[in-house]
Amino acid sequence: MKKSKKNTICIIPARENSKRVKNKNLLKINGKTLVEICIQLSKKSNLFKDIILSSDSKKILSIGKKHKINIINRDKKISKDNTSTDEVVKDVISKYHSDFENIIILQVTSPLRKISTLKNFYKYCKKKNLSYCLSVSLINDNISHKKKFFIPLRDNKRRSQSREPYIYENSLLYFVKKKEFIKRNKIYPKTNWNYFVTDKYESLDINEYKDYLFAKKISKK
Repeated sequence: MKKSKKNTICIIPARENSKRVKNKNLLKINGKTLVEICIQLSKKSNLFKDIILSSDSKKILSIGKKHKINIINRDKKISKDNTSTDEVVKDVISKYHSDFENIIILQVTSPLRKISTLKNFYKYCKKKNLSYCLSVSLINDNISHKKKFFIPLRDNKRRSQSREPYIYENSLLYFVKKKEFIKRNKIYPKTNWNYFVTDKYESLDINEYKDYLFAKKISKK
């Protein structure tokens, strides 16, 4: 039997509770939960040695079983509102006993993510031999810190064509080499994060119920 050359695993974090939207990870779009949408996309990409669903929810883990991927029953102590993705990745590494080199993290709250974007992101990270990378979106608007008055940063130009573009983390895609994560127990260092630009509409992250309604509407087109 030919040995697989795949050396990247996919981690899908999906805890039970959500502070702002109840049972957010189990919301449905076109008859599929956000968890199912993420799992199916990761499988169809054919990029991963293994796909690992980490959750404290029996219902969510049962979805992973149904789709025949690896599941990890996450402890409640790392399933809180303030639990970082770093803690989840560390837990998965400690419980997943197989060799691999790279990790891609997919949040289930990005249901508009395309397979082509995932593949292009993976190719970019591999081609550049990156140790870590995240997806970002471009913003070309005047922005300001939230204070009493609107004060544009860096004296940005009024005309949009003349403005300096900004980028922001969109939570769509994350990449880190296993050895780099183990050095710090963190996905990223304090500075100099590598980034990959993705479409801001595809990168919709469901944090509020209105985001979900928008994603449902877009997915029908």
